[in-house]
Amino acid sequence: MSWAKYQMFSQLRKFEKILVTGPQRSGTTICAKMISEDTGHKLILEEVFGNSLESFSIIVRGEINFVIQCPAMNKYIHRFDDDITAIILMRRNVDDIIASEKRIAWEGTSELKRYGLSAGIIADIKYNYWNTYQKHKITNAFEIEYEDLAVHPLWVPKEERRNFTSRQIRLGE
Repeated sequence: MSWAKYQMFSQLRKFEKILVTGPQRSGTTICAKMISEDTGHKLILEEVFGNSLESFSIIVRGEINFVIQCPAMNKYIHRFDDDITAIILMRRNVDDIIASEKRIAWEGTSELKRYGLSAGIIADIKYNYWNTYQKHKITNAFEIEYEDLAVHPLWVPKEERRNFTSRQIRLGE
């Protein structure tokens, strides 16, 4: 669904919990920040819980009115489905994801292990898992195309973010 261009994210206010997942480098950080800005929900970045499913679960089960950026929890995201939760998968061209991974020297070894694998393109693996196993199990599942974020006021054009760090989403940070 390409509604990011037309409605942005204010319609997500009705959800008490918004989980933004997808492959690393797919735009989960900037998307979560945009949703937080548009809804007024508290932003929680993945550094708060790291790679810990237990810590993530405690946050998700105990908080309300938040947006949580959680690409490392992609494998388990369907477990957090309920009526008050929106689960958003970021879609981005896999070649662009790989280029971004290389730019910051990110390796997906730990992510591959979550799926019981030691080799493969983790973005393809996550998208396939979402399509074949997860999406149909989630009540409020949404997909957002990375390119659709370009109309949001927080967007920074590619040529201006070439030297961004892995967590940077604004100029001058």
